[in-house]
Amino acid sequence: MSVKPKVTFVARYYPPSPNINGESVCDMVQYLQENYGIECTIICMDREFEGKGGSSRQPVGNVIRLRTLFKSDRKLFRFFTFLYDGFVLTRHSLRYKNSLIVVTTSPPMLPMWASLLYGRKVKWALWTLDLFPEGFEATGIISKTNFLYKWVKKKTYASHPAQLICLGPKQAEHIRNEFQLDIPTSVLPCGVFFYQDKSDMMPSWWDNSKIILGYCGNVHDAHNPEFIKAVADNLDPQKHLLVVALYGTKAPALKEYLKDKPGVVITDNVPRNQLHFIDVHMVSLVVKWTHIAVPSKAVSAISMGCPILFCGSEQSDNWHMFRKAGWLIDEQQDIQQQVKNFMAHLTQAGIDEKKQMTAELYTHMQQQVLTTYSEVAQQINATQASQ
Repeated sequence: MSVKPKVTFVARYYPPSPNINGESVCDMVQYLQENYGIECTIICMDREFEGKGGSSRQPVGNVIRLRTLFKSDRKLFRFFTFLYDGFVLTRHSLRYKNSLIVVTTSPPMLPMWASLLYGRKVKWALWTLDLFPEGFEATGIISKTNFLYKWVKKKTYASHPAQLICLGPKQAEHIRNEFQLDIPTSVLPCGVFFYQDKSDMMPSWWDNSKIILGYCGNVHDAHNPEFIKAVADNLDPQKHLLVVALYGTKAPALKEYLKDKPGVVITDNVPRNQLHFIDVHMVSLVVKWTHIAVPSKAVSAISMGCPILFCGSEQSDNWHMFRKAGWLIDEQQDIQQQVKNFMAHLTQAGIDEKKQMTAELYTHMQQQVLTTYSEVAQQINATQASQ
């Protein structure tokens, strides 16, 4: 009688907590169980996601929830919870060292603990979402010349995984350079919808006579609020409508700036099944965060047939993957002037042309997801065969 193949996932959040990273893990778990008969264990923390991303759904697989120390919005205490959560997650996962262990980069510092505790004795895969400690340096919390930062980064990339799962080809190239090894790599965009649940119920803010732009999601260290301000500043309220649903550290100040702007609607949330009512989705990634993060809102927009207006670097995966269905605002140039020119020449015909390109990109992303699932399944079976 053959032994059922097994895999273990390690992540901070997992459904029903509404977090896009946890949902991505849940999607893979469901596919591996249903299509490959693989037994999946998910080790996560018993905590709720503090933001508003993702949607609540039922968990899949054998879920083990570990208790955390405390919850706090204060930066120092949050950092300690990152360290603690990462350590207890990794330590607990050692009980499953005979299976392939898929380690995400949430919480921050989790890959460092994996590298330290697994060494070369445990076969594991690294699923890169946002990268740390690089994210702390990009935020300005610590300098890249700091001894502690250099030590943590060295330890993070000391023990290489058997497989990389990356958000895009540019991020994959960046991480392989950090490991200085040609590690087998799969590309798995975050935010691909296989089932497009598009509501027919028009939201209260919808106006068929106007071009609707939208920013729906996090405004944190990796995002540029000046880009959103520039769009609001250059709206023609007779022609345009800007819908924003914001959360994150920079959201309160941005909401205050936008609240009296003509043509701007501030709402608590735009459900996924209403994303298609937005003509152009705005996506932002601060240049210093290029490859460290790859915003999932761009992937979600393309999945729903909507083009993007991306503010960041042309080296980013968002632009590399979606340039056919988007426009670029180069963050290192004059944002206000670029946005002004964009808004002046934006037409419904131009939007429709970009929309036509999303179908091809969406199909390609779906195939990338299925290919990655297959490659992970192969790695799981190879790990079991080697035990």
